[in-house]
Amino acid sequence: MTGLVRKATLIAACGLFVASVAMASVPSPGNSICPPCVQLVGQSGGVSDPAGNFTVTVRDLANIPINNSLVVIDLSACSGLQICGTQPGLTVDCATQTVRGFTGPTGTITISILGHANNSGGDQPPFNPANCAKIFADGVLLCSPSVQTYDMDGGGMGPADLSAWLGDFFGPDNPSRADYDCSGSLGPSDLSQWLTVFFASGSSSGCSGAQCSVIP
Repeated sequence: MTGLVRKATLIAACGLFVASVAMASVPSPGNSICPPCVQLVGQSGGVSDPAGNFTVTVRDLANIPINNSLVVIDLSACSGLQICGTQPGLTVDCATQTVRGFTGPTGTITISILGHANNSGGDQPPFNPANCAKIFADGVLLCSPSVQTYDMDGGGMGPADLSAWLGDFFGPDNPSRADYDCSGSLGPSDLSQWLTVFFASGSSSGCSGAQCSVIP
């Protein structure tokens, strides 16, 4: 009888150990880090503009980084935006308007998403709402950032994009796509950030190939 009790105890202990290991590999939104805002950018010479770089850090319930975690950025609710069909280092699924990649040994992945708005005149709908994106790690929702775009018309950054931004600024709708400092409103800081990215020339070109459809 004592032997049976020992076996039962061992089996129970093993079960608890397996359960704890399984739980340890589940991403924790509270321990993970992801940005409050994401900026879509263009490219120059086939290189994504580093102005759009953002990092997602995936950690488990024990605050341990998770290697090889699948990070998915879902933009399907970001109306009026359009992403490039090819994203360096990432997998694009145009049907679901998502881009995805895997974390490294430190539990991090740095991402730059190529894309633009469809705003040729300023303050033109559709407007992507604030917090329209969703970032998942292994199916767990980590955060819902807002999304901005420097290239307003898809042709790479130029004078027409500045004109479109000014239309957003002076218009009544205060669209999230032009709120580069992630403050919730448009102001001089956003214009300064647009000019900084423009003069750095990293987004002089738009998509170099096929694009996903405009997000409805």
